Amino acid sequence: MNSTAATTAWPIVDTPNTHGMFMLGTSTLYLCHMPMFTKEDHHYQLTLQVSLDAASMATYLADKAQNPTQAYNLTNLDSDPFTLPDVVSGRVTRYAAAISRGYSNAGGGTPGPVIVANASVTVDRVVYFRAFDQNIPRPANLSYILFGDGQEAHLDHYIAADPDFQHLLTLPAVPGWLSTPQLQAGVLVCFAQPSLPIGCTPPLGEGSYTVQFQGIASASVPLQVGASVWYSTGNMLNSTDPCQGGMAMPGMAHAEATP
Repeated sequence: MNSTAATTAWPIVDTPNTHGMFMLGTSTLYLCHMPMFTKEDHHYQLTLQVSLDAASMATYLADKAQNPTQAYNLTNLDSDPFTLPDVVSGRVTRYAAAISRGYSNAGGGTPGPVIVANASVTVDRVVYFRAFDQNIPRPANLSYILFGDGQEAHLDHYIAADPDFQHLLTLPAVPGWLSTPQLQAGVLVCFAQPSLPIGCTPPLGEGSYTVQFQGIASASVPLQVGASVWYSTGNMLNSTDPCQGGMAMPGMAHAEATP
């Protein structure tokens, strides 16, 4: 954190707020929260499995089919604020939200055109939840949460410490070495690349990688990576954006990937 944030009393208690979340999946819909290191209300990495009302889901799927490279974002309405602990604890299981096509870092985060103004979101379950802890060191190697439903699989970068980045990907195929229950529960996988330095483009490009399941050296397995859905160091994630723009175009190639 910066010096001002470090000397300001931390509020501890969350206040109801709006929360932007990126949408992943078509067979099953997942929401990945946009975290912030300097704001208690957003001091969490969170992935939810949710359902939308039929009309909103149909609109999302049709729009996504026409715009497959766009990142879609869902944000609860100002009239329906909540805290993330309320969601994780089961106190909030349904809320109203808007769905936008595209997202920009401008102005600290600006959604694109609204395609659904008032969707009904039902929280089916919490896939992953972690409050940031400054006493836990950053992993030595790039680490991602691997999750999905058995038909689709996704990666969400393990966000550790300020500065860091948010990176979301959908895999071209579900890895055959992981059971469906494990995939649904979510597991950590570690790549050979070091976690530092923080770059301004995605550290993973399309290609084949060898990863360690849960960081276990004797559990090395192959993983095919596809194009990025979203990559950013901005959107107020860090106290200072190390890239001063934060967004990289998806699908950047990486030298260690093999075709």
